[in-house]
Amino acid sequence: MKTENIELKVAEIFKLYGHAHTYSPKEIIFQKGDDVNKIYFISKGRVRAYCLNKYGNEITLFYISENHLIGIEAIANILIRKVNVDSLTDVVLYSINANILLEKCVKNKISLQNLMGFFITKVTMLSDYICCSRFLKNDEKLAYFLYSNCISEGSVIQYTHEQIASVTGMNRVSVTRLLNIFVGKNLISQHYKEIKVLNKEGLADIFNSIGYFLD
Repeated sequence: MKTENIELKVAEIFKLYGHAHTYSPKEIIFQKGDDVNKIYFISKGRVRAYCLNKYGNEITLFYISENHLIGIEAIANILIRKVNVDSLTDVVLYSINANILLEKCVKNKISLQNLMGFFITKVTMLSDYICCSRFLKNDEKLAYFLYSNCISEGSVIQYTHEQIASVTGMNRVSVTRLLNIFVGKNLISQHYKEIKVLNKEGLADIFNSIGYFLD
């Protein structure tokens, strides 16, 4: 079964068997330390994951837009939420117990192998969100994103500018501008709906941290 079909089926399961929740901007969805028992599907809007430093200041980790999942640590039997999540816009979520989600997925003929692959992809994406958030400069965020994907998936990266913006927390205009700069430096080449990394060491030089997150 193709990944995009799993995406559609999982979304349908949330809407059929889950509970709908609505949030206004800046409302808390869940907090660090809350019990982990549900997974959420974002049907509309955008949310933010963040933590607090020792001075009580909010440190944004990543943003997630509609048609994505949050709270997937429930699949790993983690008992306590590790981050805070609030709404950036008007948000509509569907929540479902992790065990019920797995049960309904199997009943809807999604194989466990494909389902685990689906969740691993989501966890990997969230890992990239967090890693990118550690860099302050946009060129460092983008260079790390391209480098890490090159290491894990190969030199051809199949992301749109909009998707890269979502992962890195940048806006699409900034992503496009920086990608064009990277093309001019012969670090990458751009093709229809894909980017090819030509010089991963050159990308690593930009964020100056080879292996910092990848060792």
